[in-house]
Amino acid sequence: MSLPEQIIQESVADYKLAIAKARRNEIRKLIDYYTGTETQRYIDEYFSADAFRENPLYNANFTKRFINKMSRIYTVGASRSVNDSYATLTRKKDARMKHVERMTRLVGTVATQVIYRDDLEKPCFDYRPVYYFDVHMHDNPFNPVAITYPILMNVDDIGSTEKLQYAYWDAERYIHYNEDGVIMNEYEHGYGVIPFVFTHREEQVDSFFVEGANDIVSCNEQVNITMTELQLGLRFQMFGQPFITGMYGDKKLERAGSDTILDLPEGATFGIAAPEGDIQAVIESVKFQLDLVAQNNHLYVQFAQDGGETPSGIALKIKDLERFEDYQDDLDLWTMYEHDLYDVEKAIASYNNIALPSELSLDFNEPEYPKTVQDQILMDEHRLKHHMVDEIGLLMESNQDLSEEQAKATIQKNREAMADEHLQAMSTQEEYPPQEEE
Repeated sequence: MSLPEQIIQESVADYKLAIAKARRNEIRKLIDYYTGTETQRYIDEYFSADAFRENPLYNANFTKRFINKMSRIYTVGASRSVNDSYATLTRKKDARMKHVERMTRLVGTVATQVIYRDDLEKPCFDYRPVYYFDVHMHDNPFNPVAITYPILMNVDDIGSTEKLQYAYWDAERYIHYNEDGVIMNEYEHGYGVIPFVFTHREEQVDSFFVEGANDIVSCNEQVNITMTELQLGLRFQMFGQPFITGMYGDKKLERAGSDTILDLPEGATFGIAAPEGDIQAVIESVKFQLDLVAQNNHLYVQFAQDGGETPSGIALKIKDLERFEDYQDDLDLWTMYEHDLYDVEKAIASYNNIALPSELSLDFNEPEYPKTVQDQILMDEHRLKHHMVDEIGLLMESNQDLSEEQAKATIQKNREAMADEHLQAMSTQEEYPPQEEE
């Protein structure tokens, strides 16, 4: 290799390393804010150490709430029609995919490994999301041919000095190696595909990786800063800042109390200064920041002090219209990812002598908006009138613990009770007829 070629290779390697490091730091921050883990360290640079003695740093966590609210595809799961064997194999899938969707919404791009668990009484697939990883391409920049990622180490022994370890997967091989590039284990897995599916929070544009929820986390960080400053300001407004004039700075006074008399030097004066901050303006600023980032993500936020009646399902759907349109777009993406997952599942199942059909029948269960009692009554009456449901089906919807026979018996019992009440009312009218007015 010539000198220019060597320099070019080194520069490219350094550039890729810098990008990978920056991305991992970004993901770490996103996850920290989602979990609420040590987020104070991201804002402590904005405050002096003395401030911490006056008041702890504010630590709000609305990132998780926003992300979970935006992730709706697996809120009520999905219906997959394959066969009984597949239903057993994927009994963990909806719970795992709900988490994968949320993490995809948070960090932008997630690699989910499909693992065949034959160590259980009933073998099944499991789905392990990986957040820190690198992909390797050939000709297509959106179609990885291999993936590498750090392996989570056992943290029980904090004194462990083992080198970092990594995993490599392609369509044929698995390689386990350490940070020095020394191969510790290697074998052919036999699947014929990379046992990973890559999910993105939105369609890729000019890069394989998609940006995560940086706007939400940045807002969360700014709110934490603002609220910390507000708490410090409130403390000074309540107690003020003591000051003394006419006294040298090297002189010290003991902290005073209600039962203590200050002995000031001749000519010195004592006072307390309190800042005149506009607390309400700060609160409105925080609300504005939250509302703005919520609107940008098509979320509807109602603050506690806003009050008012609880909106109906129709009103909520109107307010949530943009988010619902996003949901429809997300359905297309996650339908594609489900089929990608099924291709991987078929390959792994085939390797383990399990035959699965060639096609997957999929239907996502759409989440429902809450209804008022009046909304529900009108809907039920409409469905009964147009024979969209019968009384038995309607009762079983409202009480899913009832069997069809129990529902029939309940309706018959209610009919008989209503008939008895009607007869009793009629007999009362005959015994005590209404009096005519004179």
